[in-house]
Amino acid sequence: MDVLAVVLRIVHIVCGVLWVGGAALFFFYIEPTMNKLGPDAEKFVDEMINRRKAPIYFVIVSTLTVLAGVILYWRDFGGISTSTFGSALGLGGLAALIAWLGGNLLIPQTLGKLGAIAGEMKAAGGPPSAELMARMHATQQRLRLVGAVDLILLGFSVAAMAAARYLG
Repeated sequence: MDVLAVVLRIVHIVCGVLWVGGAALFFFYIEPTMNKLGPDAEKFVDEMINRRKAPIYFVIVSTLTVLAGVILYWRDFGGISTSTFGSALGLGGLAALIAWLGGNLLIPQTLGKLGAIAGEMKAAGGPPSAELMARMHATQQRLRLVGAVDLILLGFSVAAMAAARYLG
């Protein structure tokens, strides 16, 4: 029995489930709720992002998923595989790697911009200007787009890896 392979596979699958499930929860429920609440979401966002450190959760589980997956792939194939099985795993891994980069670079950056705009709105006191509202809306749309692309890539990755064994 290859104990290292078993441990890496468990880490890869469990962290992958936590990553993809968390991304889906955020995209389908949390982010739309924050947008709907507008300035009233400030306390919730502060708690989730700054106090509970949700971005750190995603960095950890996504990085462990990708790292364990890369090690497993390298151990199994020693490089790029041209078999159907290896190619499916490789394409799924590539999609996950792109989602990892986008999710860990673009999403926190966009959330930071949203927080800054919300801070400007609060500091202005009274109704926000049309310019601030336009910036807020554009930043929310960017977050939605990045989240959608991230979730599509993760969905493809999961499907490719789940089906790889049966493709050829």
